[in-house]
Amino acid sequence: MKRKLAALAVALSMVCSLTACGGNTTAINDSGSSESTDGAGTVEDTGETAEDTTASEGSGSTEGITISLMTMNTREEAETNGYQYAFWKAVDEWKEAHPDVTVLEETMDQTSYQTKINAVASSGDMPDIFALKGSWTNSFVQNEWVADITDDVADVQGIYVDNAFKFATVEDRIYGVPKQSQCTGLVYYNTELWSEIGYDEFPATWDELLDAVEKFKEKGITAFVMGNKANWPAESCWLSTLGSRFTGDEWTYSIVDGSGAKFTDESFVKALECFQDLAKRGAFNADINSLDDTEQNTVYFNKKAAAIANGDWFISTINNSAPEDVKASTKLALLPAVNGGSDDQTTISGGCIWFWAMSSNEMSSEKRALTIDLLKYVTSQQVGNDTAEHGDSPAVKNPEYDTTKTSDLFNEYQELVKKAKYVPVYDGCMDASVCETMNTGLQSLLIDQTTPEDLASAIQLEQDQVVN
Repeated sequence: MKRKLAALAVALSMVCSLTACGGNTTAINDSGSSESTDGAGTVEDTGETAEDTTASEGSGSTEGITISLMTMNTREEAETNGYQYAFWKAVDEWKEAHPDVTVLEETMDQTSYQTKINAVASSGDMPDIFALKGSWTNSFVQNEWVADITDDVADVQGIYVDNAFKFATVEDRIYGVPKQSQCTGLVYYNTELWSEIGYDEFPATWDELLDAVEKFKEKGITAFVMGNKANWPAESCWLSTLGSRFTGDEWTYSIVDGSGAKFTDESFVKALECFQDLAKRGAFNADINSLDDTEQNTVYFNKKAAAIANGDWFISTINNSAPEDVKASTKLALLPAVNGGSDDQTTISGGCIWFWAMSSNEMSSEKRALTIDLLKYVTSQQVGNDTAEHGDSPAVKNPEYDTTKTSDLFNEYQELVKKAKYVPVYDGCMDASVCETMNTGLQSLLIDQTTPEDLASAIQLEQDQVVN
């Protein structure tokens, strides 16, 4: 138990993000107002509120009930982020339908959230609804900080993508509902620059990719820019996909379950070797560990780099911030097939990583019913539809939206992932202390200060302490 608590503390304190973070803003809003504020937009009357909130009807008086909500979704970001627009729209609709209930909102950026949720959990002051990362689920369950909601969500499980609940499930019991299904390992490439070295399409094989790296070096252009200062991009946007190309995804599940796979296995070491070889060949920028994940964007926008591996959240960054010529030239691809890998070479890291969960706080039956009702409303099919229509990735498997209202890049992404297979993002499912050892080790690996074998051994040593 002590080991798990220590691992959890690492997870929640480290600066490890899978989505673009907002500003360092903390706001408390306990208003029952039905209007969105701070850029969330005007609340629309969809006609679905009465139908979707019947779970709380007939359970007694709701007057005086307060539901606390802690989130890393800021209302300010709703102006440019499709998911956050949809989320806050749903919150405000629910509040309008429940004027006697106070929803106490505490919002902040993701880095601050990961630190604060650890503090409030340890002090026994958990919010009623909160964001749960898949890699935290075991520890939160063991410490009795999160409620079992299996029976409460049985009627809606079918609307989500395959394996949506996997990392919010312990011993067949569900503890969270997915927020989004995201990709972390997409390749964004400037077709104009790649055409100049003779590639009208992104390379389909690893040998072609290595050839392209050499040709870009001759032109003084970085093939792939990476800002790995925060240490998570190398693992999240590269190794989670590259690793699966060598090990297969069952290896990852075995690591998570502690059922036999090891980081010192030949297949994982080969993935590290492949990654390091790419760096040694000059595929990345020399300042890889001093550039952050925002500064890397500027390098790509200035055409100093021909490509960038990033998550699907980068689509909105391209649409909102890239120069028009770069925006027009940017296309999407998967990493090419590796040599000597597993059978499936169309994988991409992603899936459901973050979940909305309910705390194990003692509640009256009336409050519990309302809390579940709000939890389900902000994770509904309609939220998925609104998320997609505003150019972001939903957790529902069949979002209904008007493709003429979304960008070409987003529509291209939706088609691309239909041809790919999601594999787990390492830091979305593996123990936090294991991922931190991996992430810091990758910083050394990519500048040739450690070997693949030594890094694999170091990660396995941490894994052994966690499992044992």
